Amino acid sequence: MKIRKASGWAFVVAFNIAAIVAVLGVGELWARWIAGSDAAIQQDDQLPMCRPDALTIWRYRPDVRLTYRTPEFETLIRTNDAGLREGPIAPATDDVATVLFIGDSFTFGWGVAEEQRYSEALARLLAERRPGTRLRIVNAGHWMYTFDQQLVLMKEMIERYRPAVVVQGFYWMHVRTLFNHRLVRASDGALQAVEDSKIKVSDSGVLKFRSDWLERPPLNSQLAVLVARWLLNRDLRERAGDTVDFMRPGSTKDEALWNLTDQLVGETIRTLRTAGIAYVPFLIPTSVEVGGTQWTHVNWTAPAPPTGVDPGLPEARLAAMFTRSGTTVVRMASTMREGAGAALYFPRDGHWTAEGHAVAAEILAPHLDRALSSQRR
Repeated sequence: MKIRKASGWAFVVAFNIAAIVAVLGVGELWARWIAGSDAAIQQDDQLPMCRPDALTIWRYRPDVRLTYRTPEFETLIRTNDAGLREGPIAPATDDVATVLFIGDSFTFGWGVAEEQRYSEALARLLAERRPGTRLRIVNAGHWMYTFDQQLVLMKEMIERYRPAVVVQGFYWMHVRTLFNHRLVRASDGALQAVEDSKIKVSDSGVLKFRSDWLERPPLNSQLAVLVARWLLNRDLRERAGDTVDFMRPGSTKDEALWNLTDQLVGETIRTLRTAGIAYVPFLIPTSVEVGGTQWTHVNWTAPAPPTGVDPGLPEARLAAMFTRSGTTVVRMASTMREGAGAALYFPRDGHWTAEGHAVAAEILAPHLDRALSSQRR
């Protein structure tokens, strides 16, 4: 009797182990399929063009040449000797005004050619409307850079290129990115550097999150990678809030990040005023702010749109920061909504198409023209 009972328990244990192994095996196959699908659609973490940087966590390597492909676009990417996405920058002359563009992937021109970016389109528009206008364009856009990294880079670019005007695009979704950053300040409180221990650059120049479970998973398991990534994202969501939380009226979960953004906006404005440089800040809307229905662009993956949200709330909060500092900020959402709206964005990627950049340039042109005129007086 005891022998039968023991063999029965052994069978149950063996069956459970086999079932667990089978489930994990299916999960591993599913995770590998997901990883393969993601690689075909989201390749931005595989661009071998970065290098570590003590001031801004990372930046682009100089003299990069590569072609980036997705199902929606194919883009040639190059960097010059300064690690900026453009050709050699001509020396400054007295008859040519330098305009420095600071921002994230929208300024970088994600998905479009260099000549299609709003920065280059702006230069062409002003030359057409004011014959004889000559501008030296310096585009320092870096994808995924948030406001603190942009401020540190802007200070460096000001010293190097001495611009007459700085044009800066603010994408409100980067408020959330500030959660992971550690700011290094000088004795007077000025921002000097940004650090993030969770980000590193591989030897090949690929930007990666620092996590042993992501970089060296047990048995090279993609299931372990998937679970680790979910845990990291869950931790970020719980402590910094979902992206759509920024659109919920009355939400106070993200107040610390908004306050930090306010500080960075204020320091940016003070830095440029002290240097006597004209400033054209503008707010980059997400596609859902201009009539789009792709809520995945704001990281909402549920099948139904979120309820109880105001898509224009983040833009209004950012605009109020500039108003308090006595600075006019260009708000693009309403004008884009009146035009082609969501058609200005890649449907899956969520960045501006060439048409989107052209519309942005049209909106910014009179503001840049006034800024340049103020510097000529």
